[in-house]
Amino acid sequence: MRKKLFALLMGMLPTASFAAEAAGGSSDKALFLGLIALASGLAIGLAGAGAGIGMGHAVRGTQEGMARNPTMSGRLQTIMFIGLAFIETIALYALFVVIIFVFTNVFTGKLG
Repeated sequence: MRKKLFALLMGMLPTASFAAEAAGGSSDKALFLGLIALASGLAIGLAGAGAGIGMGHAVRGTQEGMARNPTMSGRLQTIMFIGLAFIETIALYALFVVIIFVFTNVFTGKLG
């Protein structure tokens, strides 16, 4: 699976460069922007997957705790919701970083 993904990515990189040259643009800039877009998609995907896995573990642990000690269910549920809010905040931070990378030229030192 990794070899196929690597081959796919390596096949896509020169294509972006040739397309920019055909359009009369700078191939370095097109490749750079393409890699930013690819990295941004990968970053938000991994952040979403990590947050989903973390939330699943938190809910599972809370449900197991409630099954073992039903008298503590209210307290466990409150703690679980606070933890889920913190986990979701991490995914939102990743989204904000991706938006900054995509819509600002933060690496070139120019805005817009």
